Amino acid sequence: MKYIATFDFGTTAVKCVIIDEMQKVVFFKEKELTTLNNGTYIEQDPNQWYTTFIELSQKFFNKGYANSDISGIVCSGHMQDLIVIGKNGELMSNAIMYNDHRGKSQLNLISDDLTKLIIEKSANELNGTIPLTKLLWVRNNEEEIYKSIYKILFSSKDYIITKLTNEYVSDVTTLATSGCMDIQSKQYINEISSLGFDMEILPKICYADEVAGIVTSKAANETGFLVGTKVYVGSGDAGATTLASGISKEGEINISLGTSGWVASISNSVCENVFNIAAINRGLYINVIPVLNAGNVHKWLANVIDGTAIKYDILHDAINESVPCSNGLYFLPYIVGERFPVSDDKVRGCYIGINANTTKADIIRSTLEGVAFSIKQSLVALNIKPNKISLIGGGAKDSNWNQIFADVLGVDVIVYENSKFLPSMALASIVMLAQGKINSYDEFVTKLIKNEKSEVFKFSCDVNKIYNKGFKKFIKIYPAVKNLYD
Repeated sequence: MKYIATFDFGTTAVKCVIIDEMQKVVFFKEKELTTLNNGTYIEQDPNQWYTTFIELSQKFFNKGYANSDISGIVCSGHMQDLIVIGKNGELMSNAIMYNDHRGKSQLNLISDDLTKLIIEKSANELNGTIPLTKLLWVRNNEEEIYKSIYKILFSSKDYIITKLTNEYVSDVTTLATSGCMDIQSKQYINEISSLGFDMEILPKICYADEVAGIVTSKAANETGFLVGTKVYVGSGDAGATTLASGISKEGEINISLGTSGWVASISNSVCENVFNIAAINRGLYINVIPVLNAGNVHKWLANVIDGTAIKYDILHDAINESVPCSNGLYFLPYIVGERFPVSDDKVRGCYIGINANTTKADIIRSTLEGVAFSIKQSLVALNIKPNKISLIGGGAKDSNWNQIFADVLGVDVIVYENSKFLPSMALASIVMLAQGKINSYDEFVTKLIKNEKSEVFKFSCDVNKIYNKGFKKFIKIYPAVKNLYD
C-alpha cells in the first residue's frame, strides 16, 4: 500500500494527515504553533514550522510505516505571508503573517497609476496585508535584511518545500494574494519592478499538481522521508478548503471557520469588490470574502470563560441558556482588526448593551452571534443570496454555533462530520491527479462528499425574523465606535 503525506500549516497548528490509495486516513497528528504578536506586528518563526514538520513525520514513521511507502508529499498553508531567504538558503527574519498590516504605511509609495494596474491585474485590493507592500516595508525599515534577500516566499507551505527540495516555488492560489501576479495570465506583473526590486527574488509560478522537487539527502536525514520522494507544489489554504467544501455552482457558499475565516464561491471569472483567487482547478476562480475574525473569537472566548483550559463544551452548553439576540447584548467581533466587511486594522471588539440582568450565557451567545452577523454583513454588502451553505473548519465542531449561523443567515447549513480531514483529503487529490489515479478534481470531490457523513442545520423562520431585527442594530455598532480607535 502506498500513502500520500499531507501537511496543513494553519495559523495555530500543523496537521499531518496520511492518506492511503483508498482515500482512508491512516494517521493523524497535530501540534500547535506559536504566534508572536506585540499588538502591532504579527509574526511566526518558520523554523518552528519545519521542526514541527519533522516531529510529526517522525511520529508517523515510529508507527512502523516505511518511508518507501510514501508516494508523495503535499502541503497547504496560510497565504499572504512574507518570508525572506538569504543566498545560502538561510532564513533572514521571522515570517510577517497574513494578518499583519504593516504594509499599510507603504501604500503612498506606490503611484496611483501603478496601484490601479496592480488592482486590475491581480483582481484584488492593495492594502497593508498584501506581501508586496510588506516587502516595501522591509526595504524601508530593515535595510540589512532587504539587502540580504535572495528569494522571498508567500506561504508557510512554500518554506517547507524549500527546506525539503532546495527549490523556490509557489502555486497560483497563493500567488493570487501576493500583489505580484496577474491572476488571469498566471504571470508576474512586470510593472512592479518599477518599485525598485529584482524580479528574480520571486518564486517560480506553478500549479498545485506540479512536482516542486524531490526530497534531498539533507532533508531525508532530518525528516525520515526517503531521498527522491516527490514533493508537490500543493496549494494555499483557501484552495484546499474550497476544493473540499462541496461547492461548485453559483449560489453555493462555503464558510470556513478557521482561526480567520472566509466566505467562498466558485466561478469561471473574477468578481468586483471581493478577493479573487485562482482555484486549484485550472481555469476556475474562487471569489472570496476574507474575514480576520472567526474561530479565533471562539477560542478567545473559551479561554476567557475558563482560563485553565480551552473547554469548548462550556460555550456549547451555555448558548441555549440565553436566547436569540442574547437579551439585547451585541458583540462587535473585530478582536484583531478586520478586513471585510470593513477594512480597519485599528478597530477592536466591544460589547454593546450590557445591563444588570446580563448573564454569562448572554455574553457567550452574543459573542458567537457577532461572528455570524459579521458574515451576514459581508454577504449583504456584496448582494449575495446563498441557496446552499457548507461550513468547514474547527469552528464547525460546535453544533450550537452552526445553528446560530443557519438562523442568522436564513439558509440551511451543511456540516461534514469529519470536516477537519476534508482539506487534507482534497490535498491528496492533487497527488492522485498528478499520478493518474483520478481523472479530475471534480471526480475526487464528488466521490468524497457523497461518501462523507454530514449534518444539516435547518434554519427557523421565527428565529431568523428575530435575528433580522438584531442585525439592523449590529450594523450600527462599527460606525458608532470606529473613531474611538483612531
